[in-house]
Amino acid sequence: MNALKKHWWKALAVILLLYTIGFSFLVPLSPSIKSASPNSLEIGDNEVVFTGYNTLFKSNEVISVSIEYDRKTLICGTEVTILNENQVSAHFVLPDSLSSKVLHVRLHTTRFSCFSPELLRAFSITEITDTNEYCQSNALSSSVPFDIPNRLQLNETIRNLMFHVPMWFTMMLILSISFWYSIKYLNTFDLKYDRIAKEAVNIGLLFAVLGLITGSIWAKFTWSEHTDLFTTSGWWVNDVKLNGAAITTLIYLAYRILRNSLQEENQKAKVSAVYNIFAFVLMIVFIMILPRITDSLHPGNGGNPAFGKYDLDSTLRMVFYPAVLGWMLLGIWMLSLKKRISNIENTLEDE
Repeated sequence: MNALKKHWWKALAVILLLYTIGFSFLVPLSPSIKSASPNSLEIGDNEVVFTGYNTLFKSNEVISVSIEYDRKTLICGTEVTILNENQVSAHFVLPDSLSSKVLHVRLHTTRFSCFSPELLRAFSITEITDTNEYCQSNALSSSVPFDIPNRLQLNETIRNLMFHVPMWFTMMLILSISFWYSIKYLNTFDLKYDRIAKEAVNIGLLFAVLGLITGSIWAKFTWSEHTDLFTTSGWWVNDVKLNGAAITTLIYLAYRILRNSLQEENQKAKVSAVYNIFAFVLMIVFIMILPRITDSLHPGNGGNPAFGKYDLDSTLRMVFYPAVLGWMLLGIWMLSLKKRISNIENTLEDE
């Protein structure tokens, strides 16, 4: 019982990470509309085929499809036909107009409702149609299932939110601990603080590398097809946030090289502590400041909306915040183990 009271936070870390992994890989992605063919509409009659994801349409299911602009219903589809479990076709009649607009599509069934922004473009559509009453009378009541929110660009990669972002938060927490203990060493010149700072950098580097790997995978499957920064798919994007993260990792790798190049213990500790303080300041500049004052594809930087406004619905918040806490607790747990190992090794050397 005493052990449980002392190590409760470790048990909490395990529970939170198991919950995160289970939710991330077992909970399905919500249904969505991926594409429309054709993706541009003309005056008069239009037959459009919508391709969905995880929709699983049933042959006897009643479906309503409408076209919207600025969340205002313009035209409802007629003759909606289920082609297969992920495709439906609908007929639209567009009135004469001289305006050009990017349109949204809303699809309703008795099982779910999904909304896809910027799916269609019309070079001839007007907002002053009288179809609102007709559309509302045909709207179906839908029950939204317990699932992960589906975004047109992110799709299944949104699951990476529970790994990539918490890993960077954990890295910054552990490196902040290292920064604090480097300051404590310079105030006291007690080598035990230097050892903690060193081990914290090692753990922080591990999470930095994991953050780079998960971020690279995310960029590969989302940005490659949706940016003009490069013409071919790749694992790295010339983005200020990614470059800053890579430079930060290299700066802390240089910390390890610097320590190994010095032999005398006190000299090694002093030089490393000073370097570590400057490295932490540079990390804040490269990761927190520069991406916010320049253009960046990364969410939350350069005018790009952060995940809190774009992706975190009430369901995803139930796992994202526990994931952040779980990964942070794991990082602290790893640091405590490395600190104990370092103390044992130092004791053996003294003997």
